[in-house]
Amino acid sequence: MSGLEEQLYALDWNNNIAVAIITLISYEYVLQFDKEVTFVWQRQWSAMSYLYLVVRYFGIVIAINSSICT
Repeated sequence: MSGLEEQLYALDWNNNIAVAIITLISYEYVLQFDKEVTFVWQRQWSAMSYLYLVVRYFGIVIAINSSICT
């Protein structure tokens, strides 16, 4: 294989791995959503509630953004 073909193969492999990881993370989010509603959304809002939501959902936004932009 030439250098260009190897780079395209590596890029395709990287994109496939990124899609698989985003799928697994999204699946985990769906599984835990019931607990999240019970323990976060139905409680009184506090700084920790906001921090939890930012940390939880900012990661998936970054992962999706990085997979789309590459």
